[in-house]
Amino acid sequence: MLTRHYIFFELGRLRRDPKFVVLTVAVPAMLYLLISTTGHKAATGGADAGVMAGMACYGVLMVTITNGVNVTLDRNIGWIAQLRTTPLRAPQILIGKAVSGLLLSLLSLLAIFLIGGLAQGVELSGTQWLEIGAIIWLGSLPFALLGMALGFLTSPTTGGPAVMACVIGMSALGGLWIPTRLFPDTLQHISKALPTSRWAHLSQALLDGGASPLSDLLVLGGWTLGFALLAGFAFRRDAAH
Repeated sequence: MLTRHYIFFELGRLRRDPKFVVLTVAVPAMLYLLISTTGHKAATGGADAGVMAGMACYGVLMVTITNGVNVTLDRNIGWIAQLRTTPLRAPQILIGKAVSGLLLSLLSLLAIFLIGGLAQGVELSGTQWLEIGAIIWLGSLPFALLGMALGFLTSPTTGGPAVMACVIGMSALGGLWIPTRLFPDTLQHISKALPTSRWAHLSQALLDGGASPLSDLLVLGGWTLGFALLAGFAFRRDAAH
């Protein structure tokens, strides 16, 4: 019960920060519109659901990891210290902040899907829209945990650059902007180890009509566990200090 109320409280705080909402939703949507209109669509002569899925992953990634910047600001003003004096336990605080970012990321996902379907002519069945949306949203859990870890490990000065380095690096190397098949061989091997690459591949497998590859699920699950442990360590380290 406490966790649920805390999640709604955090959502209310994010809603009262329009700059965060607009930037994390509008930037990925505009980038998708630019890429799909001037780049890929012009080259192929049609809309590409794979490009849309990749940019939807990027939009959700940006929201969930950037949410970690808010944690650094909360620590700086003493809000996290205040939360520790409440009945909320450490896992509830972490879960509340991570889930609030996940719920907010639905706005970015919806915006890119609307652009894809209404403006770019992406045609999918109702089931495919739901399946792709679900795999992109649920697959963003490890990145929400990474955002929490960065929020507790960095300062207000270093938090922004660290978050953007992660977003840009994992998006570019993970094939969210450009398909990994176009990468040089060395970069393709590096990309396969990244959670963003496996995440995008899961949505592409659904678009191709196949089952989700077990290897993708295992790699993504491993990263989720690793980021969860890192977030827990970062929270305890911050409390000790």
